[in-house]
Amino acid sequence: MNKRPSEIDGAACIPRRQFLKQSALAAAGLAATGRLASARIKPALRLVPAAAAKSKVVWIHHSKVIDAAGRVEAPLLQEMLDKALTTFTGKGSIADAWRQFISPEDVVGLKLNTLGLTAIRGMDYLQHFPAIIGALSSGLKKAGVKDSNLVVWDRSEEEMKDAGLVLQPDPGSIRYIANKSGPRDREGKYSQTRHPVGSKSSRLSAIWTDICSAVINVPIPKTHGQAVFTNALKMHYGTIDNAFEFHANGCSKPGIAEVNAIPLIRQRQKLVVSDALLLAIEGGPRWDRRFIRPAGGLLVGTDPVAVDAVALMMLDEKRVADKMEAIAPRVSHIALAEELGLGNSRLENIDLVKIELG
Repeated sequence: MNKRPSEIDGAACIPRRQFLKQSALAAAGLAATGRLASARIKPALRLVPAAAAKSKVVWIHHSKVIDAAGRVEAPLLQEMLDKALTTFTGKGSIADAWRQFISPEDVVGLKLNTLGLTAIRGMDYLQHFPAIIGALSSGLKKAGVKDSNLVVWDRSEEEMKDAGLVLQPDPGSIRYIANKSGPRDREGKYSQTRHPVGSKSSRLSAIWTDICSAVINVPIPKTHGQAVFTNALKMHYGTIDNAFEFHANGCSKPGIAEVNAIPLIRQRQKLVVSDALLLAIEGGPRWDRRFIRPAGGLLVGTDPVAVDAVALMMLDEKRVADKMEAIAPRVSHIALAEELGLGNSRLENIDLVKIELG
């Protein structure tokens, strides 16, 4: 019999009502986000069915998984990820949990966010990249996915190298590849099919269309100059060929929400595992050492809108603790994504399970 979250060995789950009460300030900000989005931008045509009544998100935390310098305790991280996935799925083993999303025949892509690392290149702050890749690949292997069917990727080779990752394009072992050589490169490996994005259109990464049959979205919660906040939804600006066309109006009209409505993105994205070990609470999307805060968390869910709503709340709690203004009232794309039927952005429609492991 599967245990309820409150009965998990070694974990203390905070009841949802109590947790939301503790997070009242951030929740108020998220509510304001929806109101502001509705006031400033007319709802777009609904492109997909409305989200289910509830979206489950697991937020797991360990105070010792990462220190202030960015050094990661890999065994703790593995424990956290496995616990989050078995809790989310209700499965008794990590292999069965992963098989809810993928099969051994899938070519599984781990889509990273390696943008903006120049200022911390070569520092311990980068340890979380190989650590999360290792934890994810370990679980996938237990579910029967071979190394030759694992692909770690992001938009540019230059940014992946900044993250300390070694490019490895050859089949036979885990591949580390990118869409293009550098972030400013307008050419790259993209499908020739154009997908409508509001009044515009985009091509998807050939890694997404031609290599991977299933993708795990592995974002990092950060602030952002145009979108104000970036996590799972904004990640797909690294999946399309023309993200530079979608930064106006807070990355909306059209922007982040419409990009996420592309059917092939929704079909192949099987899970979001938000790497909230470190947060960039100001100055993002580039990493600034002055504003890096250890958070020691992971967020797991299948609804990217709900995961982003919780991640935004988490980031705002860190900002408020640092006597900074909450940014939730200025974020529009999460509520707009809900208006398109892409998921749930309101906390009352999110089944949030928080697990404290230490």
